[in-house]
Amino acid sequence: MIVPRGRISHTLVQSIKYCFWSIFSSLTDEKKIDRLEDSFSKYVGTKFCIAFPHARTALYHLLKEMNLPAGSKIVMPAMTIKFILDVVVSLGLKPVYIDYDMETYSFDISKLDSLKDKDIRVMLVTPIFGVVPNMLQIKGFCEKQNIFLIEDFSQCLNGKILDKKIGSFGKASIYSASSIKTLDTLGGGMLVTSSKDIYTSLK
Repeated sequence: MIVPRGRISHTLVQSIKYCFWSIFSSLTDEKKIDRLEDSFSKYVGTKFCIAFPHARTALYHLLKEMNLPAGSKIVMPAMTIKFILDVVVSLGLKPVYIDYDMETYSFDISKLDSLKDKDIRVMLVTPIFGVVPNMLQIKGFCEKQNIFLIEDFSQCLNGKILDKKIGSFGKASIYSASSIKTLDTLGGGMLVTSSKDIYTSLK
């Protein structure tokens, strides 16, 4: 079975028009950027949002700002894009993988207890195909083990549990707005958080 990573929901003519606008319009209009950030954070259910060139750029600066010791471990999905892994490795962090749950295409909840390792400092959860994993259990585990939870919800915008949207469970979350995503700006990304400290330091 072949499952597509995403879909392009605009026409070729629209794509050309959007590209034209991005080339000949200002990409540094602070009022428009502020409106986008404010709208997106409210939509997801977080207090703050910062626009970045890419989701991976947001992840890089978030992890860098955490100033983790070299060799710190980050739990990552077994299926991810190379650019995300590049970010992790470039910062001297070690990826850790656990089995997938084939019902949710996310971490197997029953395997979380195997992660009791003091060197694990971060967990990156990436819901894919619009399928919502049990974020309540994942968040509870991270809080108990003092692990910094990050969501990459680029393929699960609008997903939710008990009316709480995916992207609002992590201490910070990233979203890619590339051309196959639900909210598509032909590129760019966002970082959302409800932590004023994270927002202030990254802004």
